[in-house]
Amino acid sequence: MSIRYLYTVIFALILLGCSSHEELPPPDNPFDPGNPDYVDPEAEIISGPAEGEIVESTSVTLVWEGNESATEYRYKFDSPNWSDWNAATSHTFDYLDEGNHSFEIQAKSVNGDEQPGSTLLDFEVDAVSGPAAIINPYRQFGNPGDTLTYQIIAEEVTNLFAIECAVSINEDYLELSEVINGEVLTQWGGEALLIQEMTLSSLSLSMVAVEGTGSPFSGTTSIATLEIIIRPSAMITSTVIAIEIIELTYLDPALTAIGDVSVRMGKLSDP
Repeated sequence: MSIRYLYTVIFALILLGCSSHEELPPPDNPFDPGNPDYVDPEAEIISGPAEGEIVESTSVTLVWEGNESATEYRYKFDSPNWSDWNAATSHTFDYLDEGNHSFEIQAKSVNGDEQPGSTLLDFEVDAVSGPAAIINPYRQFGNPGDTLTYQIIAEEVTNLFAIECAVSINEDYLELSEVINGEVLTQWGGEALLIQEMTLSSLSLSMVAVEGTGSPFSGTTSIATLEIIIRPSAMITSTVIAIEIIELTYLDPALTAIGDVSVRMGKLSDP
């Protein structure tokens, strides 16, 4: 037997010894639900309003982070619809209306597992101090031809007996279609006096609780509801002023003006 043949046999035996049919254990995958160390993806809100907080601003920024399994997130804000999944961990919400708001965040792992349930946050916006008149909602989205509904709201008024109000509609984008009386007329009681002048781009209102049958109102209520059509020719490329309160007077039962009344306009954006 030659030395060369002997080396060949030894080399072959070494190769056979290394080619064991025993399977090696799979690598440790932290995203495998079968892994005993696996945790479900979860998002935590780390910055923004606290639960139940009253915020004196029309804009809030929410920041969140995920645990070791989270790679993407989606959220709902005052809506039943989820946003798209993405890796962003913050968002600023602008033009918030007065009242309660709800935020819901959910995480997803790289292998597509979703967070069981979601992380919730409820807070309140109180950015307008009364007495005031505001357009609600603060901002709407729309396309040419859409019909939008805005309310004129008397915010945090005291001893309100009469209102004089003039409203301007942005005629470059909108036209006023219909005006519906607000709840304040009912809340005054009796037969309130109402004088209304309307064009496609303006509205003038005078209303009073008729003395002897009506009573002054305190609180927050609607003055009027406006149905507005976006002109078919409108080219909305940014956020614009849609409705503006250009004149406003609140009067008490002595027909004395209630002073220091603030106003807030309404906005319109493309979807």
